[in-house]
Amino acid sequence: MKRIAVLPFLSFFLLIGTVQLSPGQLIVSETASKSNVKLNRERGINMLNEIKDVLKERYYDKNFRGIDLDSRFKAAEERINAMEANWQIFRAIAQVLIEFDDSHTLFYPPNRANRVEYGFTMQMIGANCFVTDVKKGSDAEAKGLKIGDRIVAIGDYIPTRENLWKLNYILYALDPQESIKLSVESPDKTSRAFLVTAKFKSIDERRKETEKRKSDKRENPYKCVAINADAGACRLETFSVDKKYIDKMMSEASKYKKLILDLRGNGGGYVKIEEYLVGHFFDREIKIADFVIRGKSKPRVAKVQDDRAFKGELIVLIDSDSASASEVFSRVIQLEKRGKIVGDVSAGAVMTSNFITMTNSRGVPGYETVSFFGMNVTVADLIMSDGKRLEKVGVIPDHPVGPTGYALQNGADPVMAFAADLMGVKISAADAGKFKFIGKKAEDDDKEDDGETEN
Repeated sequence: MKRIAVLPFLSFFLLIGTVQLSPGQLIVSETASKSNVKLNRERGINMLNEIKDVLKERYYDKNFRGIDLDSRFKAAEERINAMEANWQIFRAIAQVLIEFDDSHTLFYPPNRANRVEYGFTMQMIGANCFVTDVKKGSDAEAKGLKIGDRIVAIGDYIPTRENLWKLNYILYALDPQESIKLSVESPDKTSRAFLVTAKFKSIDERRKETEKRKSDKRENPYKCVAINADAGACRLETFSVDKKYIDKMMSEASKYKKLILDLRGNGGGYVKIEEYLVGHFFDREIKIADFVIRGKSKPRVAKVQDDRAFKGELIVLIDSDSASASEVFSRVIQLEKRGKIVGDVSAGAVMTSNFITMTNSRGVPGYETVSFFGMNVTVADLIMSDGKRLEKVGVIPDHPVGPTGYALQNGADPVMAFAADLMGVKISAADAGKFKFIGKKAEDDDKEDDGETEN
């Protein structure tokens, strides 16, 4: 396993379009015999060819976004033939897919023995990246990192809405680091910089944590509270749930004349559940969007849920982690002028993708070492009823509102309070925070599973 010094930080070739490392970067590279180098190259080229085959068969755009697939993959093969170590080869493969400029089409290298954990989570709020959780007992906590701190830089790179997903992709999937340099600013404008040492957990340990988290979401996917006698708020964690949970939530929501539906942090889920929820807010069939697969369109329509329809005033809350089905639902509400959207610009990640697991072997037949790797491939585009795309755009709220660093630090919820005020209901940000609707996203939280029936 290669080790990379943090100062200077790793060169984010995905951000600057090169696989070259920054001048002066310290690397202890893999030691490899000539036979290993040959095997590494062969495996890398086999992986590359499998990925190319998947793209040819499944990618939503038959013109591959204008990319000459054959020449692009031939160039990647030539680069791999000049490389020795697996980490170099994996970067070369990743770069081919990054050049599609498609956030849903990515390469995931063979699993390492351990998964990295840096001890904190971060999220874009407006144009700034904030710390939204710090794990107890982590080195990040020991170094004084706190919820509400603004992350000014990770190494030499300033996190933005455009590059944060790439930073996460590198730090967690492609090139986990033993430590990272953070430059942060506290809500009181105090600036500081320090190194955070990562912790590595076994794959089994992380898998158990992920399974428990997903199970909790699916078994307790919503929460409803009363703001006053006329107004209530419901938070939906995920669209990857059974219809019975939507029915239960809407049964509680029907008690109120005014409803705030909180989709902040909701990463999406099943298309059929998104359509089902849309049907609860209209007295007629609603065209949601068109699926577009290799030039062919298929309309998506939400049917009326007559006996469960909510006819009162509606406000939907979103943030930068509201993705996929959350965005589509919110945009339908906005386009049909059924309610107001409050919060931050959503993720802009609504294309449908499949995750493909692949295997590759190396070594003498009968004594091969089998490794598993994978890729996400975009299988469908989405065009909303107004003829526009949400991908890389997101839903623009009618009322842009976000928490400050102080609000995050103190557990207040000014977004909920603002939405309530729009409905003529007075509640302080501190009291709104007591609803505990601002969920703490787990570090490297897996996105909702995508598929042909999901966003």
